[in-house]
Amino acid sequence: MSIESSMNINDDVLQKELSQTSNEKMKNIVATIQKEQNTIIRNEHSHELIIQGVAGSGKTSVALHRVAFLLYRNKGTVTSQNIWILSPNKVFSDYISNILPELGEEKMMELGIEEIAARELEGICKFQTFGEQVSELAVSDDQSLIERIQFKSGIEMVELLDRFLADRRESYFIPVDVAWSDVQIAKEDIISAYRSAGNLPIKQRLEKTVSVLMANTRDNNGEKLATPTAKKLKAAIKRMFASLNLLVIYKDFYEYVGRPELFKFKRAKILEYSDVFPLVYLKIHIEGTKGFESVKHLLVDEMQDYTPVQYAVLSRLFKCKKTILGDSNQSVNPYSSSSIQEIKMIFPEADTVELLKSYRSTIEIIRFAQQINQNSRIIPIERHGPCPEIKQANNSNDEITQIKRIIEDFQGSEQRSLGIVCKTQSQAQKLYQEIMDANSSKSAYLLDFGSDKFHEGIIVTSSHLAKGLEFDQVIVPFVDAENYKTDMDRSLLYIACTRAMHGLTLTYSGEASPFLLHLGQ
Repeated sequence: MSIESSMNINDDVLQKELSQTSNEKMKNIVATIQKEQNTIIRNEHSHELIIQGVAGSGKTSVALHRVAFLLYRNKGTVTSQNIWILSPNKVFSDYISNILPELGEEKMMELGIEEIAARELEGICKFQTFGEQVSELAVSDDQSLIERIQFKSGIEMVELLDRFLADRRESYFIPVDVAWSDVQIAKEDIISAYRSAGNLPIKQRLEKTVSVLMANTRDNNGEKLATPTAKKLKAAIKRMFASLNLLVIYKDFYEYVGRPELFKFKRAKILEYSDVFPLVYLKIHIEGTKGFESVKHLLVDEMQDYTPVQYAVLSRLFKCKKTILGDSNQSVNPYSSSSIQEIKMIFPEADTVELLKSYRSTIEIIRFAQQINQNSRIIPIERHGPCPEIKQANNSNDEITQIKRIIEDFQGSEQRSLGIVCKTQSQAQKLYQEIMDANSSKSAYLLDFGSDKFHEGIIVTSSHLAKGLEFDQVIVPFVDAENYKTDMDRSLLYIACTRAMHGLTLTYSGEASPFLLHLGQ
């Protein structure tokens, strides 16, 4: 089916399928699907399609409609079980999981990047979680920690790992003559067999080397090698490879690049999070991949929050087509995000599309957010509402009182969701406790890295976890000069503000964040 040149979808059957939802925002997006969104939904040729979409552009909705279209186009050969979503956290998965069933499709398979890591490193080592790394960075100014994360997060890390692997494939293999009582094999023949085995993962290459040697070797009686001798040969060839221990090889990598200080365990046999995917990448090159053959399409959300090494791992684990979506203005990883340019270095044939129109927030909220992040190219749809408010409190207790007052107003309103979006999870935890101590607010929920359900009502969380979610009304607390001051803080504040659909209030005590100085009351 060719891409429509008209502004709206003309296929009545598809239009009907895409419209079966009770979600008003989804109906709004379906009703206003424009040419560029239609092009994304109906794209069947791109092996990788990168969607750069501003906050509230409906990029996730469009991507899910794209999945519905692909299922519609490939009925009988592709089911929802063949399409997997890689999403940033379980809460987000729960939040979006209702969309496709409402479109008449079964629920897709969902997984997180850490689930992939746990699967690949099972029995090898444990590791720090992303949430633990975020929490550590929020309170640490350890420059050596930051340097380790930065070094392992750039595109150069993939290039260095590839160079190291190319070298060690050869230098680690040290063949010697086999001279047993019943069979002799010259070192040169072993080298030749190893070279003829090609560029397979190392363990498979060694097995193929053995197969080539067995096919070409006869014992002293001119017979094919007997099973005991074949097993002995297999063990001997394996021993000629310096090491197949993943952690030993990974440690050697840092010796190879002349930076041994960049590898250290968090605790005994527990990796720092930044080491997890470089190690998985090595494992793939040593042991190969298996287990994801049934996946025929991978949807990667929040693309900016994965590192080039993580993309390099995904490219090898998932050979299928991919839809990769996110917003470069919404990175929550201070030292380890990926630009579209870096993603395209891993997927050089990828096509890129851009969605600039936001369906989420009022014009007033978007204009406010754009003053915080000058790089945002977001274009609002024509929908007005109250101007965002900045409320100064006399002290921290007064600020909590103001927040409780806004909560009471929300509870008496028609609105269904209030997001209280803090900068860090520890701030969210503390504020949640304060709110729960107020008798009127027993319906509040705390979203943390362990949460797996999205609730309507009053949600207290951090910018990291609010990303991808939206609320009728948003409170951003503690927007003071100490809490929001760095470029990273600016990005987190932008994310928090752009969660709001209808109302936005920022509170602070003491000195206002520099990001608020030019914004009106």
